[in-house]
Amino acid sequence: MQPFATQCRVEVRQIKSRVNRFSFELFTLISLFVVLFKMMKILVGLALIGMAASECRVPIKHYKTMNCNAIGGIVSECPTRFDCPSITQHDKSKCYFNGKTYELSAQIPNELVTPFCSAQCYCRSASPFAQFRCVHVDCAEFFSAINYDDCIRTYKPNSCCSSGTVCGKERKKLAKCVVNGDEYLAGQRMYPSSNKCLTCICHEGFSEANITSDPNCYEPTCGFELFYAKQAYNGGIPVYRDNKCCPWEWRMPKDTDKLVEKSGSRLSSDPALQCKYGKLAMNIGDTLVSEESNGFTYTCTCAIPPLAQCVMSKNAPL
Repeated sequence: MQPFATQCRVEVRQIKSRVNRFSFELFTLISLFVVLFKMMKILVGLALIGMAASECRVPIKHYKTMNCNAIGGIVSECPTRFDCPSITQHDKSKCYFNGKTYELSAQIPNELVTPFCSAQCYCRSASPFAQFRCVHVDCAEFFSAINYDDCIRTYKPNSCCSSGTVCGKERKKLAKCVVNGDEYLAGQRMYPSSNKCLTCICHEGFSEANITSDPNCYEPTCGFELFYAKQAYNGGIPVYRDNKCCPWEWRMPKDTDKLVEKSGSRLSSDPALQCKYGKLAMNIGDTLVSEESNGFTYTCTCAIPPLAQCVMSKNAPL
């Protein structure tokens, strides 16, 4: 009996060892799966942001400026919607700029507002909510003329005022760049039509084919949170011009606004998939009746909630 009992104990220990090893391997696999799942979520989020920035043809620069989070869009080049805490959870006693929140009296670093010819922008109490107040910067060139046949003004990235003037023989020595078929000289600003959200500074060795990796090409920040916060965060929707990256203006709701529902559209049961505009609840694909003003036609659509967006197109001359 003793050998049999000993054999049983040995087999039991072996079984326990196998169970423990299996449990450890299972735990390791589960942990690995959790890590991979988290990495997948991060990669999908990054892919959505990159997708939204480079492929989506719907104007979304306002969402990027507001630091909104892209959601959905796996089977489309555009996100399904954006989550925008600065809109849905807006604190009326705080100011918002380029993804950051500022307390009352807090000041934006001057280097961040220099491109808007502004300085000393601070958050102050206002109605209906806190807004920024800035000092306007007047550049020296605003008050002095130059002979553009013989001179050029030069600029540095993200600047308001020019960094200098080059004339005569020195001007002829400057490197040349070609963008959109137009010729520029080193130091001049250029606006490639191939990417309307980039501004480039001409320099020696510039190639329009490499603008996305050129350190002298940059994507300017939109300044509407400095100057149009009352519209942007109070029910307005962005209005884009055909060839501009940032919203050109903001459209506020009107009592005369009329909705054109997308054919076969039914009101979504998910408020997150609707654009709220004044008294209207717009489904994705719904538009407002187009209107004309000052030689432009305004077309407004709920394409990517939570905000509808408009495009203003210049009318053909009569």
